[in-house]
Amino acid sequence: MIPVFRQAAAKISALRPADLLVFLLAWPLLVGCSLLAPAWAVRVGKVAGVLGFYLDRRHRRVCLRNLAIAFPSMRPAEKWRLALRAFENLGKTLLEFPGLGRRPQEDIEKRVRYTGLEHYLLATRESKGILLLTGHVGNWEMMALVQGFRGDPPLAFVARPLDNPYLERWVAGIRGRSGNRMINKRGALRQVVRYLREGFAVGLLMDQSTTGPDALFVDFFSTPAGSSAAIAYLAVRSGARILPVYAVRDAEGAGHTICVEAPVPLQRTGRKHADVLENTRRCQKILEDIIRRHPAQWFWMHRRWKGAPGVKYEGR
Repeated sequence: MIPVFRQAAAKISALRPADLLVFLLAWPLLVGCSLLAPAWAVRVGKVAGVLGFYLDRRHRRVCLRNLAIAFPSMRPAEKWRLALRAFENLGKTLLEFPGLGRRPQEDIEKRVRYTGLEHYLLATRESKGILLLTGHVGNWEMMALVQGFRGDPPLAFVARPLDNPYLERWVAGIRGRSGNRMINKRGALRQVVRYLREGFAVGLLMDQSTTGPDALFVDFFSTPAGSSAAIAYLAVRSGARILPVYAVRDAEGAGHTICVEAPVPLQRTGRKHADVLENTRRCQKILEDIIRRHPAQWFWMHRRWKGAPGVKYEGR
């Protein structure tokens, strides 16, 4: 077969009919959610989160197991309530997302306020680049979109594409609406370095479990957790600053505060491995502190301590 036709055939075969069917079935729901007013998206999302908590047994178990690791002295009833609130926040975030692609920019921005913006403005003037240390807190999608609307400096962020290519194209369209550039998590290093050189701030979600040769096991809530060394390695290599940034949902649910903290104090001794290890520890400690302040707004449904000595999760 002629190479160009072989490549085209491979692309076509990769687009599985089941993915298209899932997308077509989901499309009316996605459109309907995009039409909801923000307050209604939050209300419906809360209900969806409650239903998810009671119906999704597997992720509920993961959530409760994580809470037991992070807060060993917490009473079971408290863990149950906290897990439920975490599901509610996730439901709200998911229901808000479709509207981010349809609502006017001004409507989105007026729901957001900043604290600590002076750290960001100072870093743009003084540093060799900005790496944004963030996690799945509050509505992280809203945070990235609004930061893209600011545009100074422009923003790129690392993300794993969805398995369904049709849903991924739709999600990417919303994420890129404000000019944000997306970097595929797989093989991201070179692209991140290039964007830093071009004057972009680059956001990395560093609160998820990492396994394999790139993982460093550092304490997270006093228990070793496989953590990515990417942001520490990039900071040591490029001289960029690391700024912690995260979103917190306001009490009424539809408003959000984007919090920017002072740059992470980095160890730079010239001993590359030791510096990367210590700076990874510092980044994870900062993420832990953020989550401790807002435990109901973190994504506890992920097996964060997967592969850690003595930690087991039920099921797969």
